[in-house]
This record gives sequence, structure tokens and C-alpha cells, in this order.
Amino acid sequence: VRPPPGAHGAAGELGHIQVRPDGPRCGCGRPGCLEAVASASAVGRRYTELAGTPLTAAEVADRAAAGEELAGQVWREAVEALADGLATAQALYDVEAMVIGGGLARAGARLFDPLRAALRERMTFHREPRLVAAALGDEAGCLGAALLALDRLE
Repeated sequence: VRPPPGAHGAAGELGHIQVRPDGPRCGCGRPGCLEAVASASAVGRRYTELAGTPLTAAEVADRAAAGEELAGQVWREAVEALADGLATAQALYDVEAMVIGGGLARAGARLFDPLRAALRERMTFHREPRLVAAALGDEAGCLGAALLALDRLE
């Protein structure tokens, strides 16, 4: 089953769900989009902004796991924002599973365990979707674009 592409081909752009209206400006120009607050680059930017020390999301996750308070705060903020976005998506799409990719997904259980708990807290009458890591990693976008191009040739 294919999800509908939307009237203008942009349906499913979950990265542009506004989860923090007072949040940082997204590349699209709006403040507080999901990708502006809960992507790997956003986690690194947030930590750098607060600590003055540039770190990657992986380094923030490592420090959070080791008990660093600031890293834990930044990581929790991202997880909470991501859970808010996924809860919105579940209300709209009612899916069985959600595939999480990108840099944050590489954190494995350090992301998925608190994310599942945060998403579970947000579910009311909607069913909780399974959260799974993307199998294709960073290549997913390129492969998706190629498949879309092939579909349009048919």
C-alpha cells in the first residue's frame, strides 16, 4: 500500500511538523520544525549553543549515557520533540510501524528506549506504532529519489 503523495507531492514531510513554536529556525524558514530540534545536526547545534563546545549528536548521546547533565538535557529535549512529532504523525496516519533513520537512529537503544516511552505517554486512543531503525541508513534518501524517478518513468 502506497501512502497518498498529497495534492502537491509533499505529504509525509514529518520533519516540517512544528513541534516547538518558539524553537530554532528551520532551513525552510519556520521556527521549531521537527528537523530543527530533533535531528542529529540539531542536537549537535543545541549542545554547542549551551556549552560552547562543538559536539556531534553521537558525542552528545555518549556523554548523556555517561551521566553528563547538560548532554542529558539536550538529548531529552530532542527525544521529547521527536515523540511529539511522531504522536502527531500517528494521529494523522495511524500506521503500524514508523521507520526512524538519520543520525539519531544510529544511537540505537539510547534513542529508541526513551523514544518509545515518550511516545507511549502521548498515546491516548491511538495505537502505539512499532518504532524501527531504518535498514538503509544514510542511503535511504538517494534510493527513494531513484525509485521515485523510476515510478515517474512508468
